[in-house]
Amino acid sequence: MSAERERALRDIQSDERSLIVAAGKVLADDKASTSLLVELLRTERRPENRQGILYALAWHSELSIWDQMVEIVADTTEHPKVRGQAAEVLSYMFIDREPGTRSFNAAVAVLVEATKDPSPEVRYCAAHTIGSSGYLPLRPHLEALLGDREPVDLGR
Repeated sequence: MSAERERALRDIQSDERSLIVAAGKVLADDKASTSLLVELLRTERRPENRQGILYALAWHSELSIWDQMVEIVADTTEHPKVRGQAAEVLSYMFIDREPGTRSFNAAVAVLVEATKDPSPEVRYCAAHTIGSSGYLPLRPHLEALLGDREPVDLGR
């Protein structure tokens, strides 16, 4: 394993936000770290760290994590930053999913529900992902959010 990857994997587990953000950027460019990041996601509980891990995974476009991302978005016990980041991960993979399939429909159902979430961050990220899906039957759900003026702090 490269020294840069080792350092980034250590830093993404740090308590220091600046290290987590920098590590997420390094690991986003390192698709060989996908399985290591997925394993970290299974064990890491801190929201800032989970968000950093998910940020890196978003750039890997690894379809094998689709169902896991759907579960995270649906899990209302997760921090809104984590749920929003998981929705963003899905946004990069929708192009590779076939409408009408079980996995596509599961994501759509979770994202539609997320547009009604109490957290503006979750609503924003769900809307972004629905929009990026290009799936026209979802347009009414986006239109329903046009009046949502609650500010979003993405804090990324």
